[in-house]
Amino acid sequence: MRPDTEAHVALYRFAHALVSLDALDSVYGMMVDTDMHVWVVLHDLSRSQEEAVFDAQIDTDPDFLLTIHFADSPGAVPANAEKVDLRMVV
Repeated sequence: MRPDTEAHVALYRFAHALVSLDALDSVYGMMVDTDMHVWVVLHDLSRSQEEAVFDAQIDTDPDFLLTIHFADSPGAVPANAEKVDLRMVV
C-alpha cells in the first residue's frame, strides 16, 4: 500500500475512534511530505480531552502514528487541510 493511502486509512480509523468524544468539533488531515498531520478541533482543550485523543490514536493504530495538532476552532486549521466528514466514519 502506498504511504499516502495508508496514512489516509489511518486518519479515517482515528476519526472513527474520536466520534464518541463529547468535546469533538471536527477533524482535518493533510499530508506533509510523508507524514499525515491531523488537526483535532475540540470545544474543550483541557488536558483530559487531549489525553483522550492521544489514547484513541494509540488504541486505534499503534503502528501508524499521526502527527496530532489541537485547535479550538476550525479557523486555526490550515486552509489546505482536508476536513473529515464525521458522518462517513460512524
